[in-house]
Amino acid sequence: MKFKELFKKDLHPAEVSLTEEELCALEDSMVARKMEDSKKFVVFKEFLKSPGKTLFRNPEYTFILSVPVALLVFVFGMSMTWGTPLIDDVIVFTALIIITPPAIAYQKKYSNTDKIEEYLPTFLRDISEMSRAGLTLPRSVNTVSKGEYGALTTEVRKMDLSMSWGISFEQTLQNFANRVPTPIILRSVSLINQASRAGGRVSSVLEAAARDAREVKLLEQERRGNMMVYVVIIYMSFFVFLFVIAMLTSTFVPTMAEAGRAASAAGAGNQFIGAFDPAKYTRLMLHTAVIQGFMSGLVAGQMGEGAVSRGLKHSIIMTMIAWIVFTFLI
Repeated sequence: MKFKELFKKDLHPAEVSLTEEELCALEDSMVARKMEDSKKFVVFKEFLKSPGKTLFRNPEYTFILSVPVALLVFVFGMSMTWGTPLIDDVIVFTALIIITPPAIAYQKKYSNTDKIEEYLPTFLRDISEMSRAGLTLPRSVNTVSKGEYGALTTEVRKMDLSMSWGISFEQTLQNFANRVPTPIILRSVSLINQASRAGGRVSSVLEAAARDAREVKLLEQERRGNMMVYVVIIYMSFFVFLFVIAMLTSTFVPTMAEAGRAASAAGAGNQFIGAFDPAKYTRLMLHTAVIQGFMSGLVAGQMGEGAVSRGLKHSIIMTMIAWIVFTFLI
């Protein structure tokens, strides 16, 4: 209770008579509070220091930048094209502006994590061999940090630096898992830390974790290879759909328009075929193709790579293809 009153009044410990134990506890509490306050702005500070790395590490933050820009483009475009068919183009490009930066960020993040997972079994096996040779775990990490592990090299050197500051091997691994929280890494780190706390032979556990990570990665690559067939099927289905509605737009719609003009000349203008508007149906086909392309891309990402966010790149490709076909070829 006394500590809370000091925090509320913002008093210095020297201004209040406290026992030595209370003073130590108060200082620890103040340090913990300051550390918690500093963590609130860590992401913002990281963004100011290195915007690109922060956005690629947290792709969802790119929406904070892309959405306002897209809204500005949308408002300006609407003011310039209101009442004309060009509104469709404004809407399409507004959607593309919103999803393109996140698509790039997600692709870069997943590509980097895939490379890290690829080298993880080798890293764990090397530590296991060093530990089996008699080196301590911090010394083993220090030794292997001089090697080359592709995208994992930076993380290995961070781990070595962390342990040189006195942080335990278990906490260092946990911090690594927090930075790169993929299922394979979380599984391996949890297994190693549990064995280390239990006092077992860590070298054997490291070797088992390396074998497990390698097998899981191989199974994941095999699954992706098998599911890639469905991504190809989705693209083929989209192109077939686009071809069909393109043919309808370029042949059926003009024929119906000509029949409508003939019916109007014959005095049947009040009937449906006499009021046929080809531009309206062409716009309807464009809307259908764009929506089909966008949604097919998301489905391709979920089926082929296991995440809707990884389908944003497919959505961009299919949406642009549909827009180009109806804008320049029909």
